[in-house]
Amino acid sequence: MTYSAGRSFKCALVAASALFCIGLEDTSAQTGTSSVYQERKREFNENVVSIIASGTTSPYTIFAEDMRNVLDEQDVPGGLRILPILGRGGGHNAFDVLLLKGVDMGILEKNDVEIARKKDPAIFTNVEDRLRYIAKLANSEYQILGQKDVKSLRDLEGRKVNFFKKGSSTHYVCETIFRLLNIKVIPVHLDQATANAKLKTGEIAAAARFAGAPHRAFVGFKAEDNLHFIPVDDKTLPPADFAKLLDNYLPAFVTNDHFPELIPADKPVPTVAGAMLLVAYNWPSQTDRYRRVANFVDVFFSKIDEFRTPGHHQKWKEINIAAEVPGWKRFKPAQEWLDKWKTSERNATADVRLAFNEFLKNQSTIPVNSPERREELFAKFIIWWNKQAKTSQ
Repeated sequence: MTYSAGRSFKCALVAASALFCIGLEDTSAQTGTSSVYQERKREFNENVVSIIASGTTSPYTIFAEDMRNVLDEQDVPGGLRILPILGRGGGHNAFDVLLLKGVDMGILEKNDVEIARKKDPAIFTNVEDRLRYIAKLANSEYQILGQKDVKSLRDLEGRKVNFFKKGSSTHYVCETIFRLLNIKVIPVHLDQATANAKLKTGEIAAAARFAGAPHRAFVGFKAEDNLHFIPVDDKTLPPADFAKLLDNYLPAFVTNDHFPELIPADKPVPTVAGAMLLVAYNWPSQTDRYRRVANFVDVFFSKIDEFRTPGHHQKWKEINIAAEVPGWKRFKPAQEWLDKWKTSERNATADVRLAFNEFLKNQSTIPVNSPERREELFAKFIIWWNKQAKTSQ
């Protein structure tokens, strides 16, 4: 062995020994604080749940962020923590909840799973037993922004239309709508910023989004850009064709409240809408993941009124957590929570009725000369009763 080689070997040996000693010191330090470290680690992970959403312009992401802001129990050791994840949206979210490690819940459209099942039946075998909905969050309107010369979807025949990202809800809905209407367009799959730029230059005829309005996808457009939302109704389409759409979607409008720069206050644009759902993987009931999502459901449903307050997406005003979703099964803890809530509501109503009847007996000066008058007084009594309940809390 040469002097140089021997010196290199000795240097390497010294370096390895130093690293080994450092490792021992680090291990020793960790051992001294292991109980504290492990306890904090347990607290940080105890009630964490993830929700996969979509891009930054999507209502899915805004809804997930709102859930984090309202439900996070930051000051509670081991409290609920929401981790929103930027995802691909729509049908991809169904794949991610089913297959991606670490994903508990996702936001998607009611029809996404059935469309994804047809595209990939092996993955979606028995999906109704593996994927359950927690609640319908809101309606998602179909918005298609196009050049001013496009008066109807039929005017898009043979022209380029942005279907948004492949596998997104917008992509699936565009495929469904143009197939049902037998309109042959040229689909392109552009991100929103690129699509908006090409709309302004006329390189594409229209760009679609299937999302709860308002959202940020069409921010920056103005009336002078010579664009408008294309109406979807039985006046711009043959009634029989529009009826085909209503077999899959609900009639709806996008309005000036949604897009003030593009829609006049007195001219809402007719369209169709679907249902945006919060879904969860149907974990076995004895697992920790099931317990975490069940805990989320309890906190989410208990605080649902907070989402309707200013500062959150205005679509929260539409939510009815008890709304049924045909063709879907509800996540068991969500159904159990609703069953208890409905029972307590019925009992509370009965208690209030008894109190009201007792109140009337002791108030002979109040004339009750008809059933209508009685109900009018009861409505006022309810307002008073609720105020008293809040004061006593």
